[in-house]
Amino acid sequence: MSKLHYFSTRAVDALRKGVRTRLAWYYTPSGRYPPLEGVENPVRETHLDAVDLAASLSMDDDDPSRSDAENAVAVYRLIPELKPQEAADERLWAHICHTQCAEYVAHRWLDARSGDDEKDMRKVRNHFFARENRAIIRDNGISRLWWLGYIAHQVDEQAPEEFLEILMHRQDIRSALIERPSVSMNPHVLKAVYRVMKREWDVDREKSQLFKREAFREWMISLNRRGGVVLLDALSDKNLEKLVGEEAAEACR
Repeated sequence: MSKLHYFSTRAVDALRKGVRTRLAWYYTPSGRYPPLEGVENPVRETHLDAVDLAASLSMDDDDPSRSDAENAVAVYRLIPELKPQEAADERLWAHICHTQCAEYVAHRWLDARSGDDEKDMRKVRNHFFARENRAIIRDNGISRLWWLGYIAHQVDEQAPEEFLEILMHRQDIRSALIERPSVSMNPHVLKAVYRVMKREWDVDREKSQLFKREAFREWMISLNRRGGVVLLDALSDKNLEKLVGEEAAEACR
C-alpha cells in the first residue's frame, strides 16, 4: 500500500523562498506543485498509509469556518496513528498542503489576490507552511484541523463534536484555550475546563459571561498562574473541577 509523504527540509525551504514567483499557483492551484529545481529527492515516505484527506474535507461557501469542526474530526480520524511529535513537523503538513489539499487550503484561506504581493505572500506562508509549533496548531491549513481533532478526542473520544461546537463558537475563545499548552495539552486539566464550559453552555450560552473575550482570557491566564503554584494534574477530578470552576467564577466577576 502506498504511504503518506513529506517534503525534505531543503524542499520546504526552497518552496518558502519561491512563494513570490509562484503566487499565481497558490491562489489558483492546479495540478502538481511548482517544480523544485536543484533540490534532489524533495519527497520522502512516512510509515503511515496514504489517505485521501481532500475527499474528506467539506466547505460551507457562505461561511468556510463553519465546516472547521466537521473537517477537524474527519482529518484526525483518517490519521489517528500520527503521534503528536510527528504532527509537529512542518514538512508533513507542507507536503499535504501543496499536493492533495492545495485547492482546499487556497479556497479556505486565500480568497482572491489583493494586489499587494507582500500581503498575499504572508497569507500563503501562514497557511501552506508552519515554521513553529504555534503556527502548526493555529495557522497551517491542514495541521490545525488535525490538532483540533486530536485535542477534541482527548477530551471526549465518543463525542468530540460537542467539544468542538463550544470551542469553535468564537475565535478568541479557541485561541485563548488552544494556544495555552499548559491547558490544551493536558487532557486531565482540559477535561475539567470542558466540563465547566459545558455547564455554562447548556444553561445559557448567549448570556454567560464566561464566553466573553476578556472573561475567558482572564480565566485561562488564572489557570496558568495556578498551574505554577498547584500541580493541577495531581489533583483528583473532583478537586480539579472545583478549582477550575472557582477560577471561572472569579474571571466572570
